[in-house]
Amino acid sequence: MEFATEQEPKQTPSEKWGRMFWACGGAMMIFFFNGVAESHTAVLLPRLQEPDSPIHINPDQMTWIASLGIVGAPVSGVLCGPCVDYFGRKIVVQCYFIVCALGYALIGAASSVYEIYVGRLILSLGIGFEVAGIVYIAEVSTVRTRSVLLSLTYSVLYGGGTLFAYAVGLSLPWNLGSAVFALACVLLFAYESFTPESPPYLVKNGHIEEAIAAFKRLGRSDDQIAQEIKILERKGEPRQQVEWRTFLEPTVWKPFLIISCFHFLQAVTGVWDTLYYTVDLVTNLGTEYDPYEVSLFLTVGRSLMASTAGVYFTTRVSRKMAAAVSTFSMAVSLLILAVYEKMYEFTSELERPYPLLPICALIGAVMASGAGFFFLPMLMSGEVFPLRVRGTMSGAAFFVGTGSMFLFLKLHVFLVTTLGVWGFYAMWTAASFITGFYSIFVLTETHGRELHEIEDSYRSKKRKDTDIERTSQF
Repeated sequence: MEFATEQEPKQTPSEKWGRMFWACGGAMMIFFFNGVAESHTAVLLPRLQEPDSPIHINPDQMTWIASLGIVGAPVSGVLCGPCVDYFGRKIVVQCYFIVCALGYALIGAASSVYEIYVGRLILSLGIGFEVAGIVYIAEVSTVRTRSVLLSLTYSVLYGGGTLFAYAVGLSLPWNLGSAVFALACVLLFAYESFTPESPPYLVKNGHIEEAIAAFKRLGRSDDQIAQEIKILERKGEPRQQVEWRTFLEPTVWKPFLIISCFHFLQAVTGVWDTLYYTVDLVTNLGTEYDPYEVSLFLTVGRSLMASTAGVYFTTRVSRKMAAAVSTFSMAVSLLILAVYEKMYEFTSELERPYPLLPICALIGAVMASGAGFFFLPMLMSGEVFPLRVRGTMSGAAFFVGTGSMFLFLKLHVFLVTTLGVWGFYAMWTAASFITGFYSIFVLTETHGRELHEIEDSYRSKKRKDTDIERTSQF
């Protein structure tokens, strides 16, 4: 955690792990239901195109249903950031479940495509609230548990959400499935009422007694509590005011540029297209295999990789290494896919050799993304910014990421039509290679470091020396 020091015990007692899991449970489930929301279209769109569907859609409406699932996220992410800093982390987490319950309920009761539009738009507004979840988890955790808990949000819970969406979407009618999602969100809203507010947020706002009580609920000893609060006050956070000049400090603008570029590159590599247009991507490969079965296998593969290699790479390996290995592996798989599609561009489906090769290459790329790159941009947004603007700047970075997502999701059909299938995958290949080198040479390393150490890494050497001298006077 941000305020832990070298005196913190090398191992976290089991009861402390249990209390942190309990406290972070609601915040972590945000990512489960974001996985549901963002993969919902993969089963919803094919259902709506079936002959017996009560609502029928055309290709243009299909792209709107898919892209509207993210269009509101940039706006809500920007608005959520200041709300997290002003109203608190916990209340914004609770608001997430109310917003999502409303969106799913509206889709479940929809009688026209326009009501589905509105429901998807409301769900996209909820996605921006994951800023609150990331900030809450980062602040409640210790330095040793932060990587584990943040890793689980995307690698296990987000992947679990996508599988849950497939399971419900394939076993229930789309309207009844949406009602199930809405009910679950209502129950999680009630659960979050029993969790504590983030102690660092309370200390920052001068609520020391409440912060002490929250620390105790998290399993901290009296000595640990006194030490963490002392370090927070030593850095002067409670006395610092946020002014416009704050955003010109290198500890703010440097991480913002680095993480924003990381988000943009993620969108260009097609990570989100493989989630939103899974069935269509498989269909465009022109294979004889059932697109639904392949899509389900692809989703299972991503989830298994994220919950195994993804957890390992984000908890045991440096961020630079995890991102580089993941993206370079993606690039190799996508290159094979692009070359295959170019070689047999004008060959009929039945005459193409090695029909499993493009399927395996696509699955390989998706599984490689699940080893780290799929969730690192958002995960790192909660680690790199100073406490006093952590919510606001995490929201700003989220705006860039989700804005890039919406842009490339809306352009998906246009790019496939314009570049051709092989050109489309060639673009993803180039972007993946670029991202790999970006991860090695530009990306900030945050693994195993205190949050205040990460913040100090953006300061000039002169400023660091001044801070060390001032700290040593205490």
